[in-house]
Amino acid sequence: FSHITSLPAVILPVQELTRACHKRGVMVLVDGAHALGQIQIRVEEIGADFYVADGHKWLYSPKGSALLWVAPGRQALIHPNVINYEGQGPTPFQLQFSYTGTKDYTALLAMSAALDFREQLGGDARIMTYMHRLASYGGDLLAKAWGTKKLVADDQIAAMVNVWLPSKAMACCSLDLSNHILLLNQTWVPVSPWDGGCLVRVSAQVYNEISDFARFGEALSKVLAGDWCSDGRNSSGYSSISSSTDNGTHASLQLLHS
Repeated sequence: FSHITSLPAVILPVQELTRACHKRGVMVLVDGAHALGQIQIRVEEIGADFYVADGHKWLYSPKGSALLWVAPGRQALIHPNVINYEGQGPTPFQLQFSYTGTKDYTALLAMSAALDFREQLGGDARIMTYMHRLASYGGDLLAKAWGTKKLVADDQIAAMVNVWLPSKAMACCSLDLSNHILLLNQTWVPVSPWDGGCLVRVSAQVYNEISDFARFGEALSKVLAGDWCSDGRNSSGYSSISSSTDNGTHASLQLLHS
């Protein structure tokens, strides 16, 4: 399961989910693709057997940069595609993964530069606090403008906020709406059907400010006020992706109560 789900964006109770799985003899891999750089991660406290995360989403390192953490007791189960013992490291696990043959290691080497850049911005705590506050305030601004509300409480999100769209948006609740706003206003956010309504997920980065939320809110309101949305444009492929995400998120939460 994910540490932070994608659509809708919600921080899952990974420690509780991990304990529930281990109680049933199930090994746990946590997908932290959206977590690294967005929230503090304490892998050993989570207790998962495996943890993976990407650097290009929120850590500011290039695509192809990522991390793999494996609990010491599970490391004998995991090997790289290319078996090589020319690397460095105090354990066989580190030795195998530190060098996996002739390839481009640029993205991985750039992760240290990304960490340096984050320090120049004030460090992780300052970055995460700014993004979270902006997501919270921005979500409130959009909900007020549309007469709706946010999906979950602020303690369940980090830097991505989910806001319900007005009911009229159900006529065009798909990537078509996202792409239409992009063409009109150079602003793109994912729109997704969810639980009988239509959600938008808005990300707050260090280069964003509250005016960006206001700009997006105005752009979407103008689209909904016109005839474009009611013309029946839809993207069934995206709806199916949203449905699978819906099922996965609910399945994870149901595990806690079973």
